[in-house]
Amino acid sequence: MRQPLLCLALLLTGACTTIPDAQPAAPEPVDLLVRNVTVIDPEQATRTPGRDVLIDNGRITAVIPSESAAHGAESVVDGTGKYLIPGLIDMHTHSSIRPVHISTLKLMAANGVTGIREMGSDCIERGKIGMCIDEMRESRAKIESGELVGPRILELSSLKIDSNRPEDADDVWKLYRPTDADQARQTVALLAAERRPDILKIGDEFQPEAFKALLAAAREQGTKTGGHLPPMFSMAEAAAMGMTSIEHARDLPLDCSSHGAVFRGQMMAKIMGEDVPWPDRKAIPGKARDGFDEELCAAQIAALVEHGTYYVPTHLTREMDYRAGESSYREDARLAYIPAMQQGQWNPDLDRTAEAPPEMVRDLADFFRLGLKTTGMAHDAGVKIMAGTDANDTMVFPGFSLHDELRHLVAAGLTPMETLQAATSVPAEYLGRTADFGGVSEGKIADLLLLSADPTADIANTTRIEAVIFGGQLRDRAALDALLADVREWVSLADEQMKGAN
Repeated sequence: MRQPLLCLALLLTGACTTIPDAQPAAPEPVDLLVRNVTVIDPEQATRTPGRDVLIDNGRITAVIPSESAAHGAESVVDGTGKYLIPGLIDMHTHSSIRPVHISTLKLMAANGVTGIREMGSDCIERGKIGMCIDEMRESRAKIESGELVGPRILELSSLKIDSNRPEDADDVWKLYRPTDADQARQTVALLAAERRPDILKIGDEFQPEAFKALLAAAREQGTKTGGHLPPMFSMAEAAAMGMTSIEHARDLPLDCSSHGAVFRGQMMAKIMGEDVPWPDRKAIPGKARDGFDEELCAAQIAALVEHGTYYVPTHLTREMDYRAGESSYREDARLAYIPAMQQGQWNPDLDRTAEAPPEMVRDLADFFRLGLKTTGMAHDAGVKIMAGTDANDTMVFPGFSLHDELRHLVAAGLTPMETLQAATSVPAEYLGRTADFGGVSEGKIADLLLLSADPTADIANTTRIEAVIFGGQLRDRAALDALLADVREWVSLADEQMKGAN
């Protein structure tokens, strides 16, 4: 009302003129716009069609209906008929193998893996095949700056810790091989002061008191622990002691059977010096199958839920156990991305199972299926499942195999959406980085996959990658194919060099 009254007053002087309405300033164009896409947000468990996703300075700035007012962008991607999901996180990798470090990172990036938890991140002696943690931190920084192509290295582990100490161990080796409680506490303190890993990697050849003391010291210090279980302890016992995450689908199937307590009790007795035979590890698959007990399983799983223990089953490693003799399995076309020197390490592992008696192979196949079943039971009860591959272990192809593991999780009984959560929002929660990762919403880091088919209809559609957006930077299908071609070319050159050296 102020303008008409002012004009009325000023008419007498002829000084009134019409004041135009102020026009809002046009918003600054964003770096990237994905237009009219179906957004699949695992964090919210939603699937929303017809959305525009605006990305600027490496983060998502808005997710809005596509019929909203026009907004400018330096680059526009047409998402019509396509699906946008968060980048995938592989929560158990081995990228720190020096000869294949760069190729591993490229394969992961080309397959939509935008983050990893590296579970073998340190060394004893510099310059050997295993990279040291400071070298892995250098790679982490180069990836973040764009100098190196690869996934974000979100967590770095220590070298594997256990009590298997050789007689000639020097002071450095002794640090990683504590044999009693005092040494274990010293290991935790020294690693925190000198190496500063994000998580302590647990091996399975532990003295019982050293294991218990190490977990207690790590918990008191606020350091994560993850990896294998010493064979005298069950999943429930390790969870109660505070182990942050347990890897590989071999302990839960065992502890879900009547044979679990028998095996672990016999192992404890032997370790403590009693005159009993070592239990037969090769008998575990068949005896775990035959002794499966739902009530025992429920009790083990309840402990994981109670103590908030994460589970990374890496079903791929159990698949290799029983499929090693299958020609179709051993002739995988993806071996084109694996140099002969690495295949030379894989083949003896494959041969050991391929040469096993048929009844043992059947037991291993049943154990794999029992692993799937118990993972499904754990998930249904509320255990936090995370997708991990053991990348670079035998027949585990970096990047490619995360999609294989997702299919195994669906076979275990998770829905496609729950399986996506295991590779996105659950890892983000574990890492304490839900503000950055795990969903497709305003404020998140723009690590995203654009797919040509709906992964909530068929999880295999996570392989239908049209583009990867990493920190807001677009890599289209041509760029992803170029990364794959780079690795194939490098493998060919490496193989030729190896032939020439022999």
